[in-house]
Amino acid sequence: MADTLREGEFDASIDAVLSDDELAGDVMLRLEDQDLDDGPLAELLRRQTSSDMLRDARQTGDVASMSAATGLSSSSVEATGYDMLLSRVKPAAQQILVKGAKGSGKTVMALDIARQLYREFDGELNVATNIRGPDEHDAVSYHDTMSGMLEWVRETPGEKLLIGDEWSTEMNTHAVPGGDVRQTVSQFINALRKGEGGSTRLLAIGHQHDTDIAKILRVQSDLVVEKAGKADEGLADRAYLYDSWQDYQTGDNAVTLRGLSDVPASSPWGADTNYFATFSLDLDSPREQIQKGKLVEDWEEHQDAASDDPEDGELRRIKCRGVKDGGDGCNQLTRHVSGFCGHHRDQWDGDDDPRRTTNEDTS
Repeated sequence: MADTLREGEFDASIDAVLSDDELAGDVMLRLEDQDLDDGPLAELLRRQTSSDMLRDARQTGDVASMSAATGLSSSSVEATGYDMLLSRVKPAAQQILVKGAKGSGKTVMALDIARQLYREFDGELNVATNIRGPDEHDAVSYHDTMSGMLEWVRETPGEKLLIGDEWSTEMNTHAVPGGDVRQTVSQFINALRKGEGGSTRLLAIGHQHDTDIAKILRVQSDLVVEKAGKADEGLADRAYLYDSWQDYQTGDNAVTLRGLSDVPASSPWGADTNYFATFSLDLDSPREQIQKGKLVEDWEEHQDAASDDPEDGELRRIKCRGVKDGGDGCNQLTRHVSGFCGHHRDQWDGDDDPRRTTNEDTS
């Protein structure tokens, strides 16, 4: 359409058509009728309306509008900023997956998204993460347990962003081949997204290999961000955006980002140089502890805790000795005397866990 209008094959003014302001478009048509379309007023109107339209198109990633205005026909728009990325991250309850090769800068990019989004909300954004370093920022809280993150979502009002690193390692350990633990993970992820006012954005950092990423983190993603490569490959400043996991699988990227900025360790948003993310699925009875999309106030009452009686001995945190439906060991941490977590308690035949220790042993 743009080419047809430029070549005069259609009786219309391209400047008036591209103007989002109807009044400005009408004025440009009247100026053209009076042979004043080369004057300073017409030029000012063209520049103003075109600039406004392209600014909005750039911020929203509207390829069609940019193509009409500039003749750009590529469906993959390269950018030097985060406007198009942030327009996809900003909506409430978005689930974003950042994936890529080890050392490609996934964590740095996730933290820079947090920094940019914090600026986008004029500082009215609360952030939680299990990454050490940015938690020194006033707006950032550190949580490395399922319960801690759910409590934060439940008790934190307003706009929120939660960044989870190394989730897949822990989730895959317990969620394959499936069953109760997979349901627990689903409850956890959906409870995060259904936080106060439904305003929590969930940003998960995944691995390079698709199978290393827990299924729910893949299929529920509203946006997949793939880091292109490492600094020594000359690709650290590049990333590809996909509007769904299906688009990622078919290679149909919506946007190619270039010129990505780094977050130095010295920045309030930088990661600790000795950082290693940990995450614990610490809920023993998630069915009772997660209700109506959030962690219940008295969730600790449903938690299996060590005995407070010294004579009964002290139960250390051990791996569940239960067996999943597929035959694999559970290995979820528990303090229950049985040595079984809440999911596999029905496998207990009443014997004491042989790893149960007394106060004398632990001393």
